[in-house]
Amino acid sequence: VLDSLGKRKDITIIPSQNEQAAAIAADAYSRFDRKKIGITAKTRGPGMLNLMQGIACSFFDSIATIHFVGAVVTNQLRKNKKIRQIGFQEMEVVDIVKPITKYAVLLKDKNMIKFELEKMLYYAREGRQGPVLMDLPDDLQRSDINPRKLKSFVPPKKVKKNISFENKFIDLIKKSKRPLIVAGHGINLSNTKAQLYKFISKTGIPYCPSWATVDLFSSDDKMNAGTFGVAATRYGNFAIQNADLLISLGCRLNTQITGSNLKSFAPNAKKIMVDIDINEFKKVNGIKYDLKINLDLKDFFNKIIKKIKSKKNYNQWINRFSDWKSRYPIVQRDDYKQNKKCNPYVFFKNLSELTGKNDVLIPDASANLIWAMQSLKTQGQKIFTALNHSPMGYSMAATIGAYLADKSKNVICTIGDGSMQMNIQELATINHFKFPVKIFVLNNNGYGLIKQTQDTWLESRRIGVDSRSGLAMPNLVKVANAYGIKTVEINNHIGMNAKLKEVLKSKIPVLCSIKIKEEQKVIPKIEFGKAIHDMSPRLSEKEMRINMHND
Repeated sequence: VLDSLGKRKDITIIPSQNEQAAAIAADAYSRFDRKKIGITAKTRGPGMLNLMQGIACSFFDSIATIHFVGAVVTNQLRKNKKIRQIGFQEMEVVDIVKPITKYAVLLKDKNMIKFELEKMLYYAREGRQGPVLMDLPDDLQRSDINPRKLKSFVPPKKVKKNISFENKFIDLIKKSKRPLIVAGHGINLSNTKAQLYKFISKTGIPYCPSWATVDLFSSDDKMNAGTFGVAATRYGNFAIQNADLLISLGCRLNTQITGSNLKSFAPNAKKIMVDIDINEFKKVNGIKYDLKINLDLKDFFNKIIKKIKSKKNYNQWINRFSDWKSRYPIVQRDDYKQNKKCNPYVFFKNLSELTGKNDVLIPDASANLIWAMQSLKTQGQKIFTALNHSPMGYSMAATIGAYLADKSKNVICTIGDGSMQMNIQELATINHFKFPVKIFVLNNNGYGLIKQTQDTWLESRRIGVDSRSGLAMPNLVKVANAYGIKTVEINNHIGMNAKLKEVLKSKIPVLCSIKIKEEQKVIPKIEFGKAIHDMSPRLSEKEMRINMHND
């Protein structure tokens, strides 16, 4: 397969250092531009298992990707499954990946190659999108075929859904005084950003973006109530908890945004859910929906927008957002006054203020992701990451796919020092191809969010989170230099913006180490079992009552 691809002048092969990174880069490539699709080719056995990390990212975030795995020759494929292995590195690839792919097939007939390729491409992009995979035996790769005699795949006929929901939908809006739109990842997947803006404009209803859609809106928009969830913003959580109607558009309302106490989530709100996947309505999770609409968002907007004749005045409701935002900013005045090391909230706010429409920000997992999503000031940047699988090390490999998808953009990854170890080998790929990506490493000498969990629940008993508790932490600046990557260090707030500008303007790849306190915490954050408005550090009962009144 690689030999054939290598003969094509219109195809560029990017050899990753690890199959995991290849799958993540393919995921980011597809995520960046819905018209493109990321493709990987790798060997069976250990190569396939490495690949699964990236496939899981694509599956759980509904991203279309295509993967080819080299299988053993067909006469070495086991017929008796009780025999562990016949061919070298043979394994049951299709059975292993079935739970995290939309379609997976072991090709046994060379004349079915066209049929299966077309079928894979169709299912990757049909409905709720996702990854597909072909296990391709070595002997079939080397077989001759007659293209004219190959069978084609005929997509199944779709039955058009005739769902009538408009009257009840409009009625719920009319009765509402404090409605909120929850904009989920389905907006990105259905390419309905323009329709969403029109819907907001015609109804006048304010909104809460999920982390997947923060980049669709300006942080300064008065109708933007803010992000919400377990570790988001107080003001966004207060908005959700005070709403009397939630309109969830392509958002599955997972427990990272509802909290574990599902009965306390938006307790006084009627709830409308629009989702392409009917299975999302079958979850037994404690959330009661007053209206379920199983439609592609394109079809939903086509039906509902023309039915909206007038909009209500929600100024009193929207003004409360401004009050909450002014009283509960994420970046506190004392954060700026910190003179030893860098405050991550100050760093992310400064970074977002120095970036704009030509920049792509890819936060990594864990505390790094939370700090970013809590404090980034959105003003046209493209912001994405693997949100539902969220593996450490995603953003490092994702920079490669994002840059290849659009080389005119300035691609920036932010990542923790712990996460860097997961895909640090891709610094070799980045340096080899001279991809001018920017890597900001938040260095707190360990796993910050796990430290916080151990502090909260385990009386600060530390195990495997820093050098003192057994976790080896290398000097990442020296490692990057060994890979031939330019490095910059920011150790405190003095001159931070000047160095950030230097890195952002670089025409070559740069790794910038941001030194932060080892005990830096995610603030605010809810504790397990609490309602999302009851974040730690906790407010007084009097202040909580003021914020939770619904007049």
